Amino acid sequence: MVPELKDLTYEEQLKEMGLPTLQDRGECGDLITMYKIVNDIEKIDKEDLVLLTEEDGRTKGHEKIKMRQCVKDNGKYSFPHRTVEKWNALDNGIVTAHT
Repeated sequence: MVPELKDLTYEEQLKEMGLPTLQDRGECGDLITMYKIVNDIEKIDKEDLVLLTEEDGRTKGHEKIKMRQCVKDNGKYSFPHRTVEKWNALDNGIVTAHT
């Protein structure tokens, strides 16, 4: 612990030190995993995750990932559902970057 920051909350301490929050680190990990799945680095069947790609003909950019509707709550909080919207919002240069 940094003595000068002892009176700050955990989130304030992280911000003061320029460190990401646990939520930010989790989201980053999810996006890295999605990149690996989309680029076949991670050998997971996309059908098992219910990932469908669609090209957006209106703009130049990467293929967007589309999800099927989820009926149960446990599916709404699963990896694909919490990651797809963030993935589709990424810039084309990030999504198509080479490893």
